[in-house]
Amino acid sequence: MNHSPSGKTTAGGTGLLRRTSTRTAAAVAAGSLLLAGGGVAFADDIYNNLDASIDATVEIMPLNAGGANGSTTLAVRTVNDDGKQGCNLTGSTTLTLNLSSNNPAVATVSPSQVVFTSCSDTKALTITPVGAGTVTVSASQAGNTTGGTFNLAPATFSVNVAAPAPLNTAPVLNITGVTNGRTYTKGTVPAALCNVTDKEDGNSTFDAKLGAITGTDAATGIGSQEATCSYTDKGGLTASSSVTYNIVDGSAPSIGYTLSPETPDGDNGWYRTAVKLHWIITEEDSPSTVKPIGCEDQEITADQVGTDYSCSATSSGGTAALQTVNLGKDETAPTVAADGADGVKGSNGWYISDVDASFTGTDVTSGLLAATQTVTSSGEGATVKVDSPAFTDIAGNTTAAGAASQTFKIDKTAPEVSYTSAAGTQGADGWYRSDVVAKFTGTDALSGSVTPTQTVTSEGEGEAVTVESLAFSDNAGNTTPAGAASQTFKIDKTAPTVSFDSIVADSYFGATAAQPTCTASDTLSGVSGNCVVSGYDTKNGTHTLKATATDLAGNTTTVEQTYTVKAWTLKGFYQPIDMNGVLNTVKNGSTVPAKFEIFAGDTELTDPALAKFTTKQVACSLLSPIDDIETTATGNTSLRYDATSGQFIYNWKTPATAGSCYTLTMTANDGSSISANFKLK
Repeated sequence: MNHSPSGKTTAGGTGLLRRTSTRTAAAVAAGSLLLAGGGVAFADDIYNNLDASIDATVEIMPLNAGGANGSTTLAVRTVNDDGKQGCNLTGSTTLTLNLSSNNPAVATVSPSQVVFTSCSDTKALTITPVGAGTVTVSASQAGNTTGGTFNLAPATFSVNVAAPAPLNTAPVLNITGVTNGRTYTKGTVPAALCNVTDKEDGNSTFDAKLGAITGTDAATGIGSQEATCSYTDKGGLTASSSVTYNIVDGSAPSIGYTLSPETPDGDNGWYRTAVKLHWIITEEDSPSTVKPIGCEDQEITADQVGTDYSCSATSSGGTAALQTVNLGKDETAPTVAADGADGVKGSNGWYISDVDASFTGTDVTSGLLAATQTVTSSGEGATVKVDSPAFTDIAGNTTAAGAASQTFKIDKTAPEVSYTSAAGTQGADGWYRSDVVAKFTGTDALSGSVTPTQTVTSEGEGEAVTVESLAFSDNAGNTTPAGAASQTFKIDKTAPTVSFDSIVADSYFGATAAQPTCTASDTLSGVSGNCVVSGYDTKNGTHTLKATATDLAGNTTTVEQTYTVKAWTLKGFYQPIDMNGVLNTVKNGSTVPAKFEIFAGDTELTDPALAKFTTKQVACSLLSPIDDIETTATGNTSLRYDATSGQFIYNWKTPATAGSCYTLTMTANDGSSISANFKLK
């Protein structure tokens, strides 16, 4: 139930407002006879038309004894106070009333009984004055088939009968300014005036007597009010009249409210703590007629989305404009969850770039200022953690940074590549004389290198052969391009060029050409030392000359040439010495001439220095044929060339040892020889 500031209830029913005035004893007595069950609520009114009001105030009809009859009419007014809506007289129902005067010696009423068959039915009454005095004419219920109830009090009236006075005419009384049954807005009620017309006393006007305002809101000047006029002329005749009008509220109620807290303690019009809503309906004039619609006070303690709370109200003064308050409460911070990531993906679950980690906030009440946010990773590693940022909802609740997180494997750095070692055939002075296999090592401190080491074989040769590393990739997919590391080598795989400076031709012993020299060259590393010739010989036989050169890288080239040293041709021994295994016998101590020739091809050699003789004692062979030396010479041993005979002659003086055997051998300087066997006698 809502209340106005005055403390009066603002909700209540509306309807016809009536007041009950104090009746005369006669009227009360008469009225009590007309109640259809004493003390119950009445429904339709039975009223007279002596004045314009329909109420319980007893009207007065002035008459003169022996004068003209008075008259009035009874009618029905629907009131609905007994719970039955509309007229009680419906269909063929009837209401029968008995009419009576409480002192027929003063005045009588006719007819004495009337029957109402509908609410539009009226009954005319005639009042006959008999003698001076006052009587009350009232109605009582004789029969009722409607099932409803009737209020008979408004039908009662009094009759004042004056003694006969031919010179005194009863006054005529009219109320002006206000109209019976009319409704006036508070503050606009016209002044009620009593206008008297009296033949003997003259006309006069005076203010009507205003009764107290009755009704639920009478204290505020709203309700029903009766204006009463009464006038007694000098002849003693009294006329009275009254009208009842309604004073209504001309202003609609106003609606306000209070909030506690007065202003939202969150952002954007949201509350983050409990809030109370109290409606205030103000109706200064007719609080009892206020009918609120909605207008329920609220205390919001749980989170809720923005919800409209409305209040409208009507009163007899009109309808207040609808007031709506939207209240939302959110004291719960958003929830945050990881929502994927964006970055350059490598291999084996690694990223090779910074990662934009996405986080999504959820807030079912006020919603979020930003539903999705991204945070860029920092650094590299196998467990790079990215924390969510702070999320704030529209109400101002904030979930601190780090409520959610994502972990990534991030390796943005390609492997480092370095030269490690080389393999190949090494020469001198840092030169290689073969392809070089260079070893490169890739290191990656994060994801690790796919191929930690690799070898690359050089191509070509030269003083600056560069071997570059191949591409290295780590497990994350970062690639260090080929050539990130390199090593330069001196490579000479080509042997020197070697040639003899001259050719040694075939020759006879003693005529062999001198040992030739050689020449070597090397366009890369250069020749190490001098070119060397080997295999030179002047002896008889076939000989191979070798010219050898080695470059600084250790490559060696050898070229060859072959020549033959031919032996001399020996002829002899001539007679007197027998050859072919014959055992020549001669006297010991004698001189034997050994004759022979030496030819170098077709050229006969004549130098005695070209030959030498040796003797050797040997065992005498019994099987050898024996031939005596027929001719001997004189003198001691000597060798000479005899130009006359064109031969060498060697005079060998034999030893003086009879019975011994010797072999005489002539050996030429080229190593060839001839021998003869001797036995000394």
